[in-house]
Formats: sequence, structure tokens, C-alpha cells
Amino acid sequence: MYFQFLIEDQSTSILVNHVMEKVRNQHIEDCIEWNVKAFGGIGHLQKKGNVLQRKTGKLLNDLPLYMKAFSKVLQSMENATLVIVLDNDKRDTEQFKRELEQVALANLVLCDYTFCIAVKEMEAWLLGDVEAIKAAYPNARIQFIKRYEQDGICDTWQALAEIVYPKGLSNLRKKADGNYKEIAKAKCEWADKIGQCLNLHENASPSYQYFIGEIEKRLSA
Repeated sequence: MYFQFLIEDQSTSILVNHVMEKVRNQHIEDCIEWNVKAFGGIGHLQKKGNVLQRKTGKLLNDLPLYMKAFSKVLQSMENATLVIVLDNDKRDTEQFKRELEQVALANLVLCDYTFCIAVKEMEAWLLGDVEAIKAAYPNARIQFIKRYEQDGICDTWQALAEIVYPKGLSNLRKKADGNYKEIAKAKCEWADKIGQCLNLHENASPSYQYFIGEIEKRLSA
């Protein structure tokens, strides 16, 4: 089974790789391979211009181009799936899915594909496994997780920063001093450390459960 991932950023790419390593270890009888194409952010769905004119290095801007290209490649492969993983942010999830499906239809994507949306963002999948957080960060301030609503449209990465970053969110913001690169670096570290400890199936995040369900469904088909 081959999975081609389109991922909006590096931290999500790190997490997906850890999850897929765990999937492969649990399905040693299957030949599971994957590739991750990470973008420089989510961008926006655009209707003006052709697919090349819209290309910006952002996932949504480049989605028509890459879905069309990978569809041609994956159609000729046996048991291959295109998996698009992206954050919901503040969008209505069902409306967002309909818009994404329209991209696939408009570009005649004929290979097997699925859209997996992290609600509100990837850090929700990390916050869904408290034991993994404890294992990765023994000094984590777990009491702050009571303030977090799982898969809620809230400040997700900020909630995780309050729990695991030294001296909390305010210290990360002070260190970043308006530079998102410092925050992105922290998000990559969380994805790596907690992702290594993540339980493949015991996770409180509904959007994570949908993601792993889409992977497992194709492995058991």
C-alpha cells in the first residue's frame, strides 16, 4: 500500500511520519510505503488564473496542480491513495470539505484520495493524547489541559505551549518577539517529541480518529 501525503507545514509532516512509522510497525505483514510533500503554509483556494499562475508554495493555492499531477501517477499504481492533511483554522469543517471536494471534481482527480482536516489545527492531535505529552515532557503542566476543549475552535497551539513550553506561552511569545520562525520551531519539536510517544488509536481528538480511520480503512480493504 502506498500513501502520498500533501501536508501544509513541516510540523504536521513530522507528526504524520511518526504516525505512519507506527502504522507500519503494526502492519508488518503489509508492504506500506509513503511519501510526504510539505508546503510552506495553508494559503487560500483561488479561482482566478490557471493552476501554474496560482502556484505559491502554499497548500491550498497549489492544490489543483498537485492533485491533478499525483492523480495521473497514482492511477497507474495498485493500492495507492492521496491523503491531503490540513488545518481547519476557523472554517466551518463541512463547508471546507465541500470546497475541497470541488477542487478534486474540477480537476478530474480519478485516483483514490481523502481529505483529513485537523480541527482546529495539528496540535489538537497532540493534545488528544495526555499520556504521550507526559512521556515526552515529564515536567509538563498537565493541569492546564482542563482549559482546552478537544477539537474546539480555540487557541490550540497556544494551549499546548502553556502545557509544555518552559515557563509557558508568555515565555514563547517573548522569545519569538513577533518572529513566527521561533513558534514554528517549537511546533516542530512538539510534533517530534510527542509524536514519538503517541498512541496510535487511543486519542481524544475526533479529527485524529478520522485521520487514522482513513488510513486503517485502506489497509484493511
